[in-house]
Amino acid sequence: MRVLRAELTRYAAADANVLITGPTGAGKDLVARTLHALSPRSQHPFIVVDCPGIPATLVESELFGHERGAFTDATVARPGRFELAGQGIVYLDRVDELPLEAQAKLLRLVEQKQVERLGSNLSVPVRARVIASASDGIERAVASGEFRTDLFHRLRVLPLRVPSLAERRGDLPALARRLLAALARHHGRTVPRLSADALAALESYPWPGNVRELGHVLERALLNAGGTTLTADDLPSTLVSPEQVAEGATSERPTLDELEQRYVAFVLKETRGNQSRAAEILGISRKSLWEKRKRYGID
Repeated sequence: MRVLRAELTRYAAADANVLITGPTGAGKDLVARTLHALSPRSQHPFIVVDCPGIPATLVESELFGHERGAFTDATVARPGRFELAGQGIVYLDRVDELPLEAQAKLLRLVEQKQVERLGSNLSVPVRARVIASASDGIERAVASGEFRTDLFHRLRVLPLRVPSLAERRGDLPALARRLLAALARHHGRTVPRLSADALAALESYPWPGNVRELGHVLERALLNAGGTTLTADDLPSTLVSPEQVAEGATSERPTLDELEQRYVAFVLKETRGNQSRAAEILGISRKSLWEKRKRYGID
């Protein structure tokens, strides 16, 4: 994390494209916002593009904009995200989930620094800086042809990797207290103290959902706790040990895939099968959630 902080400071002052990678829930969005806040562009817009959330048929319109009459529902002209950003930053969240056709169009924009609205022949200069995020699996997607090699290298001028929470366990006590304080303020509660047994339970858990999962666990515990101290009894029983993440787990150390399978199943159970809510908690698209359910055989 010290290395990451040093890179953040250096990269914020630069003006090249940044690709942030890391596991789901590790804090890639926070890193992107920190880059914007520390950069000379901080007074300009920070435009977020949720790549998997845009229907494939609307990607070009959303990114590049359109003129009136460009397609059936285009009753008024509309600027795209890159125009709206001006001299600010466009953050392409989960860029690795863009369809290949959209990747080709994005590549032209990144290379030429110009954008044409749908239905227009006029090129508009792009002045925004591009920051993108992707999962740790993007290099495998490049190798398999699911993500364009040329676009990958164009976006990855300055690479940043956010480590998983399991890779930075030493940060957990301070991170938990900071999150708990922010959650208490949000809910108008007194900030509770973390008991030794609660902290031990948090430190013993592998956190497959990373910082996002930690935040959800602490929020639920805060709302359930009755006193000024948050104890292990206020935490979900699954946090007692890694083997309790799912019923029937063995005493052997689970693999990362096993932990992900258990966590996805756990979140689906918690949300009573609500796909949209589960995908939101997991920090992935509904399509990615469907793929994980299919992969792991989760009903």
